[in-house]
Amino acid sequence: MKYLDRVESAFSIILFLFGIAISLYSVFMRYVLGSSQSWATEIYTMLLVWAIFIGFSSALKEDKHIAIDVLYDRFGPKMQQFSQIVTLLIGSAFSIFIFWTGLDMVTTAYSQDIKTIDVGFPIWINYLIMPIAGTLLFIRFCEKAYRYFIKKENVTGGGDAEWKQL
Repeated sequence: MKYLDRVESAFSIILFLFGIAISLYSVFMRYVLGSSQSWATEIYTMLLVWAIFIGFSSALKEDKHIAIDVLYDRFGPKMQQFSQIVTLLIGSAFSIFIFWTGLDMVTTAYSQDIKTIDVGFPIWINYLIMPIAGTLLFIRFCEKAYRYFIKKENVTGGGDAEWKQL
């Protein structure tokens, strides 16, 4: 998982920085030199979308997503446990939905040979981020579920943790 963390962070940062650089280049060309670069909008939009979708997984890993702590903190231990399990299930289902929907978008765009307007870039490559993001999110939800149940099991004293200590 450490390798995945590094790859996610590196890709997200690189894509984001290149997207911002192309955006700044486009603004400079348009407002300083008076020469509009229509291709730049397509490229930096794609780069920023990719960076954001990869960032979803990193945010989930670090618990940076929006949460309603006001309600959760008022729940008792049983309700918090139930809430956590429901969140993991819904998140996993959502990840699978993003994967399958994205895969359908990719195959449709690929079979129809759709290209972007200004650059002529195959649009299926833009859509490829959907199944990638769905896979990354699913991996993170599985990781969170594993840590939640293993940690809970070790805290309550059940499972293999006791046997390994003997």
